[in-house]
Amino acid sequence: MDPTESRHRRALPTILVRSHYAAHALSSVIGTTTLLGAASFLACGLGCESGLRSIDRSTTAKLRESAEAMGGGAIYPEIDPSRYESGSFFPDFPKDVDRPATVNPPANELSFEAIPATEEDAESIAARFRKMAEGDPNARVFSFDDSVSYAIQHADEYLTAEEAYLIVAIRLLIEEHRWTPLPANVTSLNFASDGTNGRFNNALSIVNDLGVSQRLPFGGEVSAGFVVAATQQLDDYLSNNDTQSADIVLEAAIPLLRGFGDVALEPLIQQRRNLVYAAREFEQFRRDFFFDLANDYLGLVLQLQAIANAERQVERSAAVEARTKALVDSGRTEPFQADLAIQNTLFALDRLTTQREVYRLSLDRFKARIGMPVDEPIQLEPTKFKLPVPVIDPERALDLAFRYRLDLQTSRDLVDDFARKVDVARNNLLGDLDLLLANNLPTDPNELQSGLDFSPGDDEFSAALVFSMPLDRVTEDLQLRQAQILLEQSKRQYFQRRDDAAVAVRQSARGIETAQFSLVIQEKNVEAAMNRQAAIDAAPDRATARDRTEAVDQLRRAQDSLDSARKNLQVAILRYLNTTGQMRIAPDGRLIPLPGMDVGEDIGPGIIDTSP
Repeated sequence: MDPTESRHRRALPTILVRSHYAAHALSSVIGTTTLLGAASFLACGLGCESGLRSIDRSTTAKLRESAEAMGGGAIYPEIDPSRYESGSFFPDFPKDVDRPATVNPPANELSFEAIPATEEDAESIAARFRKMAEGDPNARVFSFDDSVSYAIQHADEYLTAEEAYLIVAIRLLIEEHRWTPLPANVTSLNFASDGTNGRFNNALSIVNDLGVSQRLPFGGEVSAGFVVAATQQLDDYLSNNDTQSADIVLEAAIPLLRGFGDVALEPLIQQRRNLVYAAREFEQFRRDFFFDLANDYLGLVLQLQAIANAERQVERSAAVEARTKALVDSGRTEPFQADLAIQNTLFALDRLTTQREVYRLSLDRFKARIGMPVDEPIQLEPTKFKLPVPVIDPERALDLAFRYRLDLQTSRDLVDDFARKVDVARNNLLGDLDLLLANNLPTDPNELQSGLDFSPGDDEFSAALVFSMPLDRVTEDLQLRQAQILLEQSKRQYFQRRDDAAVAVRQSARGIETAQFSLVIQEKNVEAAMNRQAAIDAAPDRATARDRTEAVDQLRRAQDSLDSARKNLQVAILRYLNTTGQMRIAPDGRLIPLPGMDVGEDIGPGIIDTSP
């Protein structure tokens, strides 16, 4: 080498490699580090999406297993990656991210426009309400089946319930991953400088530790590591002080007292049980959601029927008003009778207007619940449920609820969970007795640049028993007592929920009987009101305006009560099926009829036919 070139190279502020073996060792470590770093970056930057897709498949598999294990046609959600934010590795937050803006102008910047009092009267307001009640002629007809199907896809509470189920499955995957072999790679780059006799010695060292660890099902952990270390002198060119070595390290730590046995698996056991609970909770949510939607939908249909009854009352009241005015004009009745008829017509019109507004508000709330924009025009199909009335046996109903209700099964299983926590807390009172094993296989210690020349004769094995006396277990004693108290609470909560379920079942059974009785009464009530109306129509001269208006009002009330009784009976039947744990919901959201339940064409919406 030319001396000038040599001096030039000595002046470069870079790592100078004089020894071929040292250069090879150092470049090997640097290359390994670079490759691992590049691989990690590419895995995060380019492979995260494929990794997430793998996680989504694993999560879906866990959900499918939990649903199939529960049986009964239970379904499970699937992850939609497009629904979630991707995030950023290096986010650039806006400078005012810690000060979100608030829009709250003072009163003098706002405006209010009032309608002149002379421009508004009862007739103009009523006309505006009639126009609003007409709705959009292009509104699509929306049945109950349409509502359920739409809600499953768009309702916020349904999506939230799905995601709660997903999160439990993800937690289980996280815990299961902790019980798999976990690889790790740590690379450290160190620079050291020290002064000796006015001269600074500078050295660069690189250590790469590649290893894998595995938890043991009975407690403890085993690990294996491959450690490569290299040191390069930066300013010593006259002597060869560069070093490189490698070690294979095997270690194990096994508890023999505290933390030994089944208690080591408790976190994994609990997460697996939690997924079962989540599957039950999601299925129960679907049943409750169907019941709530059915109740809301039937309530809207009931309001439509009440509006129709109110419209007929307005027509009848107007007819009574016209007839009474004619009688007043002919001198056959007193003038105040006409005023009475006019008042009744105005009351009926006001009631109709109020009912229409209440219906619009209820419809907007219903659309918001199923996830539909409130400004989207729809027209509800005024269909009714026609579920057959079941035979009620209170004792059998209680037995069905105690066996089939998913929430009671979870409450019962939670008692077992707290019992295991007592055992875990009792185990924590033991002392620590750990068996520590280690074996180190190095490269040849007599060579500065040993490469991968391992020397089995120089390996080091060690074993130790380490005992720690339980001198201070105050915290553990408190945790044990706490676990015992929580266990007793869980037992009481289970029996309390059984009692609450029994009350709910008895109430639902009585609700069917009450609704049947009310239905019979209201049918007779409507019949009596119609007979009264017919009698007045047969002899109009013998009835006063008050008699006519009261007859019209009573007929409208009787019809409203009859419609309400029919709705209450259907809701009571659905409540009975739900409280006894017999309700089954298909994947599309419709009710699956039970054996013995008539599935004719007139059974009503929300039902699927599963008969052969």
